[in-house]
Amino acid sequence: MRFTSIALLISAIVIGTSISDTSSFAETVTEPENAQCGNQSAREAIAKIESGGSGGYLAKNSQGFLGKYQIGERKLLDLGYAVEDGNAYDNRITWSAKAQSKFGISSNSDFLNNKPAQEAIYTEVNTLNEKYLGSALNSVGQSLPCGGTVSKASLLAGAQLGAGKVKEYIANGMKCSSGKSTSTNDANGTCVEKFMCAVNGCNPIEKDMSKKTCEVTMPMIDAIDCSNFSGSVAGFCQKYKPFLMTREECEDAEKMAEDAEKGPRKEQCENQSFGPGSGSWSYVLACSYAGEFDADQDGMSTISSFVSDPECMNKLKGAGVDFNQLGQVQNGSYGGTTCIIENAVSMSGTPYMQWGAKLTLACDTALAMVQFDQQMKGLGASSYYGIGSTRTCGPKRDKNGNKPGTITEHSLGRAIDVSGFVVGGQKISFGALHEPLSPEGVLAVQAKSFACSTFRLVLSPSYAGYTGSYVHFHLEQAGMSGCS
Repeated sequence: MRFTSIALLISAIVIGTSISDTSSFAETVTEPENAQCGNQSAREAIAKIESGGSGGYLAKNSQGFLGKYQIGERKLLDLGYAVEDGNAYDNRITWSAKAQSKFGISSNSDFLNNKPAQEAIYTEVNTLNEKYLGSALNSVGQSLPCGGTVSKASLLAGAQLGAGKVKEYIANGMKCSSGKSTSTNDANGTCVEKFMCAVNGCNPIEKDMSKKTCEVTMPMIDAIDCSNFSGSVAGFCQKYKPFLMTREECEDAEKMAEDAEKGPRKEQCENQSFGPGSGSWSYVLACSYAGEFDADQDGMSTISSFVSDPECMNKLKGAGVDFNQLGQVQNGSYGGTTCIIENAVSMSGTPYMQWGAKLTLACDTALAMVQFDQQMKGLGASSYYGIGSTRTCGPKRDKNGNKPGTITEHSLGRAIDVSGFVVGGQKISFGALHEPLSPEGVLAVQAKSFACSTFRLVLSPSYAGYTGSYVHFHLEQAGMSGCS
């Protein structure tokens, strides 16, 4: 499975994954605007109330409401996805020909197992509810009893229990009636106020889970014409164009990413990619595990010290990495210092790259390699060569020899040396950094930029203190940082 190998296309692909399609969502907002509700969208806040503890997309409650947003027969009838059977509220749903032709749904099971359909139908539900809310929309800006003000998002949230109940609640001075199945309460006695207050401070971020980034990126890749370039750039294009990813490879990568376990930022990342973006599961997977620290202008993270992540092992598993957990590994001693590899793992590659050797690493370093490998795969690389990590406890060294009073990060499982990588069967040496305008050099420069955005310290053949054709990826506990 390949991704694009032509470095000049990286920016085009990035643009492709963030192209907006304003016809498929109502409004997009940045995460800081949603800080009051935990950086979630209004619909996600609703989903947590409706199905957060009972199965998500597969949820079905005792009254027959279905899916992530607990959609019932009445709404499906209004939208034409169910057939009238004499009782619109018993949730004994007969699915319509429209549901079958548009989403392939002919049973409740089909609906529960069709995530894109649930998201799309819920968007239609909101559009319908907005129409039914009518004069209640005039209450936007008024104060809510729970604090904050009425918003369009909060009104739509309340309409989960019925737009008529929201209108009664507003007309009643924003007071709930008592009992079950009342003018403001549902059959469980829940008032619309609960839903309205749950999204207080949230903004509507409509997601279209049917989006497929390959439908956006592949036409861009297919349209590349090497005759538009001249000189060495044209030669570079002609040499590496055969290694561009195909639609089948793009779809395979997306399927793998969709099925993989996501990290703690899954929801926010889905909001970005399936809201204004082009719908990339590969982006969601990588983004879901991304750190939340700010980056300096040089692309280096502002980590002040090395932090061992207690959830690291789970993140490696979630990324689909095949590894052995080693615990704490003693790696000898030097100058009175014992070298210990904390939270150690052994592995010979990631789902994105083969390493050609089994390495022992601190888990955080291994996780950084997963992130780096994913970027390298996007460059068209399939494996590394000349790779090494752990060596016996000892000092740091450069072209002048050992550096007294130091301990190399290799002894602690926090550094990796790589001579080069393979693209389309051809070895690309990091020594090509000395010729940055050559076809190989362009790829090496791009790879180095990936490394510098992932690791705290990167020392390459252009570093004055080193000799040889290799690049040194280095995560430090404290002290040095840089990209040379």
